[in-house]
Amino acid sequence: MRGYSSIRAVAQRAGELADLRRKRLNKEKNQWGTAIALDLLLGAGPWVVGTCAVAVALWSVHEYVEGAPGTFSYFNAPGAIGVVSTFSAFLLVSKIQANLACNATIIAEFGNLTGALINLALWVKSQMVAGKRFAKPLELPDGSGGLYTTNKIGLTLASVAYIVKYVGRGVEIEPHGLPLGQDAELVATYNQYTRVVRGSNASMTPFMAITLMISEQIDALQRSEKKDTEYAVLFAQLNAVTVAEGSIGTMTGYNPPYILDALLLVVFVLFLVLTLVGDLIPNNGANAIWISAIVAFCTIAFFQISDRYWNPFHLRSKRSGQEPIISKMAVSTELAITAIF
Repeated sequence: MRGYSSIRAVAQRAGELADLRRKRLNKEKNQWGTAIALDLLLGAGPWVVGTCAVAVALWSVHEYVEGAPGTFSYFNAPGAIGVVSTFSAFLLVSKIQANLACNATIIAEFGNLTGALINLALWVKSQMVAGKRFAKPLELPDGSGGLYTTNKIGLTLASVAYIVKYVGRGVEIEPHGLPLGQDAELVATYNQYTRVVRGSNASMTPFMAITLMISEQIDALQRSEKKDTEYAVLFAQLNAVTVAEGSIGTMTGYNPPYILDALLLVVFVLFLVLTLVGDLIPNNGANAIWISAIVAFCTIAFFQISDRYWNPFHLRSKRSGQEPIISKMAVSTELAITAIF
């Protein structure tokens, strides 16, 4: 009876892992309309609402506080406002360009990484010797009632893109949600490499662990074959994977000096306040409220929206105002590697 319960538990676990695979490969349709609405709400909304609130407060002071119009006239300095406006515009455009360049670079490097993984899979397949441990075919449930064929090195290679994606997103990686999660031995090896060493806080990063696993598998496949040229090519492709991951890590981990972002906000707030006090409110009255909202929307709001997209790993495939190409590339890479093996 106990043996039957154990078999049933194993089968149930296999079904759960297969279901994770099905969900991983079948992403929900992107709700780009909702995503754009959220971009406007969370990116432009706070600045537009905040600017209107400040404009209402300053207009009330101008209209109902005795002597306020005379005080406001002291701030009517077109030259100074022009300088601050020009500099704030320069800072905003520079930051928007930097954010969009970072977005494009990360996507390009992720493409290089997935391309190197597929090349590595092709080279491994061409040099693979039948019967060796990591080359033995595995038939696993696909989550849709059928089976698919792969092997241990195929599962490991297909997991790399997801690991890089999740690390870039800054979320904890659950190995059972990766392609390698359907093989208990691979999960155990991954957990062994990533666990914290007793007596210290040192541990391998997920990417280091998966790279070591691939290196060991390649070494096992090539052992005693004496194909030095092919062996070198395999590790050259693995090196291309690590180079791309290094570039991605550099881009996602880099932050400019905090003082620069703080000064950007200070300069722009100063520009808005000077413009309201020295020009918009005295010359336009209550109309300054909606005019200032337009000014904020056409300037700082664009920066805030671009700031939401500098790291494309944060974009969810079901709600992205940009084509969720990172998720799509990860899925297509898994499918390609599975087809190769």
